[in-house]
Amino acid sequence: MKKIIIALVVLLLAGCAAKVEKTTVIETDSGEQKVVVSGSAEQGGWCPAGGNWNMQATGSEGDTTASWKIDKLETSGKYAGLCHVVYKATTPQGEVLMDYWFDESGKNGYYEMNVNGQKISQEYHG
Repeated sequence: MKKIIIALVVLLLAGCAAKVEKTTVIETDSGEQKVVVSGSAEQGGWCPAGGNWNMQATGSEGDTTASWKIDKLETSGKYAGLCHVVYKATTPQGEVLMDYWFDESGKNGYYEMNVNGQKISQEYHG
C-alpha cells in the first residue's frame, strides 16, 4: 500500500496536466496488484484546487478503490504553505479516510487518518 500512496503523491504533484490515466503493475508480498490511476486538474501551479484523482487496484487480497481530492493551498495556521488533499479508500479491510498536507517537494508534511473510528496523526520529513 505504501508504494501505491507514493505513486499517487507523485501523480498529484505532476497533476497540472488536464487529464491523466496510467496503469501500473506493482509486486507486493501477496502477489501482483494492477493499479489504474485517472484524474484531472486545472492548470494553476503545484496544488491545483479541485484536482481529482481516482485509483482502482485489483490483487489477490481483493479490490481497492481510492480517490484524492485537492482541496486548496493552505494560507494560514499550522499548515500554511502546504497543499491539503482529502483521501478516501475502500479496501477489503474497511474504509480509510485521510487528510494530507504536504510541501511542493512531497517529502515533508502531515497526515491525519481515521480508520474504523480511530484517529491517527503523523508528521513526516524526507
